[in-house]
Amino acid sequence: MDIKNKDRHAYFIGGGLASLAGAVYLLTDGNFKGENIHIIEALPILGGSNDGSGTKSEGFVCRGGRMLNEETYENFWDLTSKIPSLEISNISVKDEILAFDHANPTHAKARLVDKDAKILPVTDMQFNTDDRLKMLNLFFTDEDKLDNITIRDWFGDHFFTTNFWYLWQTTFAFQEWSSLFELKRYMNRMIVEFSRIDTLEGVTRTTYNQYESVILPIKSYLDKHQVDFSLSKTVTDLDFKPGDGITVTAIRCTNADGEAETIQLNKEDICFFTNGCITDNSNNGDYDTPAKYLPDNPPSFLLWQRIANKKPNLLGNPDPFFTKPDQTKWYSFTCSLKGNEMLKRIEEFSGNKPGNGALMTFKDSSWRMSIVVAAQPHFKEQGNDTTIFWGYGLHPDNVGDHVKKAMIDCTGEEILTELIHHLHFEKYEQKIKESVINVIPTMMPYIDALFQPRAKTDRPDVVPKGSTNLALISQFVEIPEDMVFTEEYSVRAARLAVYTLLKLDKEVAPVTSHNKKPEVLAKAVHTAYRS
Repeated sequence: MDIKNKDRHAYFIGGGLASLAGAVYLLTDGNFKGENIHIIEALPILGGSNDGSGTKSEGFVCRGGRMLNEETYENFWDLTSKIPSLEISNISVKDEILAFDHANPTHAKARLVDKDAKILPVTDMQFNTDDRLKMLNLFFTDEDKLDNITIRDWFGDHFFTTNFWYLWQTTFAFQEWSSLFELKRYMNRMIVEFSRIDTLEGVTRTTYNQYESVILPIKSYLDKHQVDFSLSKTVTDLDFKPGDGITVTAIRCTNADGEAETIQLNKEDICFFTNGCITDNSNNGDYDTPAKYLPDNPPSFLLWQRIANKKPNLLGNPDPFFTKPDQTKWYSFTCSLKGNEMLKRIEEFSGNKPGNGALMTFKDSSWRMSIVVAAQPHFKEQGNDTTIFWGYGLHPDNVGDHVKKAMIDCTGEEILTELIHHLHFEKYEQKIKESVINVIPTMMPYIDALFQPRAKTDRPDVVPKGSTNLALISQFVEIPEDMVFTEEYSVRAARLAVYTLLKLDKEVAPVTSHNKKPEVLAKAVHTAYRS
């Protein structure tokens, strides 16, 4: 035990992947005592946006889908290599995930589907000369020149009609008004995926949903080290030491019963804050009820705004991310069914067995609807007699093509009806609906907040200038070269935070420079011109 750390306490605000990862690195690299690590979470469950819940009788739900990548998630794989599998003795979560993925490789055969339920050929990116020139120009443009510029500002109308845009947009959840910063970083970081964006062969899948495959094993590891979890406790403010620097002296909380609590920090204690949560204010509906759109007062934004106002120009600016929910929302849905009638039909249509096909996007859908059929079972409690699949719509305010309502106003049954008609499964509709356990729609007002147009300074540094004991760990911190909306970003932020605050002589795994590898660049150029 490092003598200087044995009596220090660490406090994590938020119980998502970044906080859990930070706790692991405090144990393995910082020599902290587990009982001195405290994770404070407003919800009654850990995991943040890495969720997965439900029952066989009421149906299962995942608010979102998170794709992993074997070649680019450097720190995620380092983290999971330290965590024992809950399913298989003597192997790590990393080895468990990769073994499952290698046994069930992704190769989508129905990536785009048109309004006639025809599977479209997608090897041709459909770029014209102007598209290629603007892509090349963006590749070489200095990021410092991209403040507050959108993708639509940069590209012409033709770009948004290409196969590339439909594929890239729905794989990563971009909108035309999303930040050009983020598109550029994705292009650099995921250039290795560009040549296989039509099949998504680079997608790495977990055995079950990410809550059960990633979060629960990490929690079990932390439990064994006696890490302290405080659930259903909401942090409302941070007190700072007077002066120009940043030193947290107290954490103000409200418990589930409404009782106020103040946690005083000692001189050597440290604090980690998840500044911004993309699943704030999410709401679930059911087969007969739409999910509610509840954009007001997202709690992580309010806390971030409160402390940022105390330290101007040091803790970032949450306004670009959390003030336009009509631009950042989308609607997802999880279908739970008895038997495999629907999945059998999808497999026959697509040529992909469950877990093998990744995204299927209905290109002409006014909702820009996509679905994913994971390997079954996707939940440990699902059993062999239940099947599930997940989907989402990027344009939930648009009126459906078959159900003449905005997606945001639709019940689970109406979303399923729209999907059945896009697949032209009308003759199976009654049988499919008879097998339904539940279709749970989920409204997420801030799910795309991290892609909003911004200035480079709007996202704070992981350890802000002048900070002695505060680090920020979220999808809203600034990490040069890396891309948000990934598991990797959360783990990288946490690891950077721990190593920096503790002044450890250890290296965070660097971003792999696939964008500088001649063979990768050659494949990218070939892809841009192939037909």
